[in-house]
Amino acid sequence: MAQGRRKVKPQEDEKSSSDPSSVDARDARDAVRSSQRIASQLHQLIAASITVAGLRSEHDILTSLAGSTRRVFDADVAVLTLESGPEAPLRGVAHRGQAVTCLGPDDFAAMEDVPAPRSTFVPWTDGGWLVAPVLEGRDQARGVLAVRRAEGEFLAEDREVLTLMAQMAATALGATELSREIETSETRLRILVDTAPAGIVEVDLKGRVQWWNRAAAKILAWPGYDGAAPTEPRFPAGASEELAALWSEVLDGAVAGGRDLIDVEIKGRRRYLTTSAALLPSPEGQATSILMLVDDVTDHRELKAEVHHAQQMEIRGRVASSVAHDFNNLLTLISGYAEILSKDLRDDDRSLEMVKDIQATASRASMLTAQLQSIGRTQSLEPVVLDPVTALQSNAEVFDRIVGADIVSRWSLNANAGAIRVDAGQFEQMMLNLAINARDAMPMGGELHVSVDAVSVDAERASELNLKPGNFVAIVVADSGVGMDEETRQHCFDTFFTTKGPFKGTGLGLAAARRLVEGSGGAITCESALGVGTTFKILFPSSDESIVEEPAAPRNERPRGSATVLVADDDEDLRRLMAQVLGRNGYEVLVAESGEQALDVARDFDGAIDLLVSDVEMSELTGPELAATLQRVNPSLRVLLTSGTAEATVVRDLLPGTSAFLPKPFRPSALIDQVHDLLSRR
Repeated sequence: MAQGRRKVKPQEDEKSSSDPSSVDARDARDAVRSSQRIASQLHQLIAASITVAGLRSEHDILTSLAGSTRRVFDADVAVLTLESGPEAPLRGVAHRGQAVTCLGPDDFAAMEDVPAPRSTFVPWTDGGWLVAPVLEGRDQARGVLAVRRAEGEFLAEDREVLTLMAQMAATALGATELSREIETSETRLRILVDTAPAGIVEVDLKGRVQWWNRAAAKILAWPGYDGAAPTEPRFPAGASEELAALWSEVLDGAVAGGRDLIDVEIKGRRRYLTTSAALLPSPEGQATSILMLVDDVTDHRELKAEVHHAQQMEIRGRVASSVAHDFNNLLTLISGYAEILSKDLRDDDRSLEMVKDIQATASRASMLTAQLQSIGRTQSLEPVVLDPVTALQSNAEVFDRIVGADIVSRWSLNANAGAIRVDAGQFEQMMLNLAINARDAMPMGGELHVSVDAVSVDAERASELNLKPGNFVAIVVADSGVGMDEETRQHCFDTFFTTKGPFKGTGLGLAAARRLVEGSGGAITCESALGVGTTFKILFPSSDESIVEEPAAPRNERPRGSATVLVADDDEDLRRLMAQVLGRNGYEVLVAESGEQALDVARDFDGAIDLLVSDVEMSELTGPELAATLQRVNPSLRVLLTSGTAEATVVRDLLPGTSAFLPKPFRPSALIDQVHDLLSRR
């Protein structure tokens, strides 16, 4: 400021004075006025800097500094422009005697003579304007600060003051953008942390909880963090020792540590948590707290266990299916020859009674193979609308024979309970299995109670059972047997789980019952206590559909056949049985032990083959493949496929209306009925 008293423009020559004292006095007065003016400007600069330091928007900064600049220079007008940045372009304009305004692009036409930025970093004059650049960094101007007045020229020190004002504007605008970026980053980080799927918890060096995010509140059943929690949330009691060890490990210098928290009780449920922790240093580098990640991996572990269980069940299912296939062939032989014997022993009541026992045993064994086939795969259901009371009444005699004379059966059946939609065959199997289980639980005799009634399930109970609220039919099977302890009860529906000991139970019945009930939209529960007995409660959704009664099969004898039947099966005994049954009913029978041999037999036979009876699973050429090959040559060929493992959909690729499916084990009468039905379609 040493030369600040010189004017920007050359001053006119003043009249010389011959009095040296007069010159000194005038210079002194000028110096005083200049000092006062500079002091006033500095005072206003300080006030402006204090004011602008608290501003956080470009609009406010431009308005404040434009007004301050006009006052500092006692100018007619001051303009602060912003040409770059997120809020640009803007202009803060201060006119003498008017309110300071901030103009947007639409209002720039009102002041067209405002100087534009130049590629210079020092103040300059432009017409009547004194202009200083507002710099962004060191090499780019983001706007200008300009002042203009009609009277009084700008002095050299005015350039320096305007430069200071421009630097103040650049600093304030930069700080505002930086503050906005920091706020944006903080908001982004806050949202990221608060919406993170893993729980984040900050504790002090003594383990006291300081802060936590939304996921942590959900995992640990804490209230949401609002900075003013009435009580300090605490970790579950079962995790305190593991967490103390984790914090000690981190405080001892470990970069990060982790712990698995097993069987932690949270709101009455056992959960599996995984945690990790690291020191959180202060800006000075001192450890002030510990940051923890907490995740609930209970569902993941359960899913992993379910996948492992499913893989095991798939392997078991393949083995069981293979066993069931061979077992069904044997049962077909047993029930087949038993039926033939029953017709030959009509006059021998004693022998006929034993044959009926053989048939009943074979029927129970077929139930076991059906359960074996359900292992490791989803068994397709064929639901029909039925009356459970009628179904149970029709099997009451079978129930009594199963439970024996030492057990008293008590029935409470509400005829108006309603209809249900369920697979009829599997429903019958389920009820017989429950009766067998009850019998085995009462070796010294007891009581078996079976009831059917209509019930209504409210929303709370439905949520517990994973059902939809509404009307249900409740079937209850209760015994007064030995009962089960709690651990046994929790596993009673697991596949292969049994309490009957080796060679007595399969562990399949209750697992099959649960699959059937849940597959039909219902729920099954078990209540039991040692020495008290066991109660199974089954809920099926009520059905408003009409019950379709199947027409009774005619008792008339089927007419003797006269067609030619080709039998293909790789089981020699079963092949011989089917040939014998068909031959006894008048059919001409051709036999083959494989699909390939069946093709040779059909090719070498002079006459027409009317019907193919084939097993589905054979060595190389399967039954469906054999049937499709023969139908290409003879489209009128009828096909009956049999299997102990396949399903009825196996015939869907054959010619429409020409085929049928007969599941194993089957009775000879069922075979003849199917053969007659197929041939009658020609």
